[in-house]
Amino acid sequence: MTGKRREAAGRHCSSELLRAVALAQPGFPSLNETGNRISCTSRKDVRTVKIIQISDTHISHRGGVTNENAARAVSFINELAPDFVVHSGDVAILDPDEDRDRVAAKRLLAGIEAPLRVLPGNHDVGEVGTRFTGNRPVSSDRLAAFRAHFGDDRFVEIVGDWAVIGLNSEIFESGLPEEDEQWAWIERLPEMVGDRPALLFTHKPVRAPRPELQRPAVSVGAEALPRLEELLARLDLRGYGSGHLHHYALIEREGAPVVSAPSTAFLARSSAGADLTGPGLVQLGVVEYVIDDGAVRPFFRAPVDLVENDLLQIDPLLSALAAMGVEAPAA
Repeated sequence: MTGKRREAAGRHCSSELLRAVALAQPGFPSLNETGNRISCTSRKDVRTVKIIQISDTHISHRGGVTNENAARAVSFINELAPDFVVHSGDVAILDPDEDRDRVAAKRLLAGIEAPLRVLPGNHDVGEVGTRFTGNRPVSSDRLAAFRAHFGDDRFVEIVGDWAVIGLNSEIFESGLPEEDEQWAWIERLPEMVGDRPALLFTHKPVRAPRPELQRPAVSVGAEALPRLEELLARLDLRGYGSGHLHHYALIEREGAPVVSAPSTAFLARSSAGADLTGPGLVQLGVVEYVIDDGAVRPFFRAPVDLVENDLLQIDPLLSALAAMGVEAPAA
């Protein structure tokens, strides 16, 4: 590690003693001099880092196949033995006001042995506007309910020599106080991250599959995008990961992999869904990021025993729709 890199690391774990404690206890929280909470996992100068992204688990307090698939995915992740795990949102099956789903999801995901951070999706906290199923827009109360179970809805984690960044995509263009707080936090990312290479995770993609889809229902909205990209340009971003679209896709942007992660819950195989997502692999699974020699290599991974259903074959989801007073869409 270069002298400059050591200096940057010192801003996160600001004493030799704190660094030693962080090394001995992965996930040990620390404060930098600006008071921003970050975490340090085990650091080694030369090693391969493995990060797993799991997404769109849609776990229900009613049980069912989505829970069974999530449990299988948890066991599979433990077999892969990653250094860190990101859940990129839609942890709960459908209704952001159903706390029992969050309880069930937290209990199930507690089986992941590696350090884990969970980002919110639109089914966890709502989304901008009134389009959302059952008219449940993102709100401060829904954000607070998510945080009560899963912690902060944004994060910086130091994994090896890398910074793993998570943003809440559901509050861009919301006008909520939490949006202003996140913008201010993003402004401070360069001092939190230093000169480390970084990975960025969100629920919805930063850029939509096509420009005409750049709207909050699909991605970061067109109004927020220029400001976000200007701020992210200050970082050494080496990769992007998102969920939401229920398929696996991999493209490249300025030499960095841009990954759309699959769901573990159900498939989106309709023609309308394909119009939104673009080309990709419609299969359940997770994404493994192997980081070595400064490069990020994403791989689609799937246990053989995931049960692949379409949305309307999920009984707990249909029950959740009925409880929300929403008629199920036509097959």
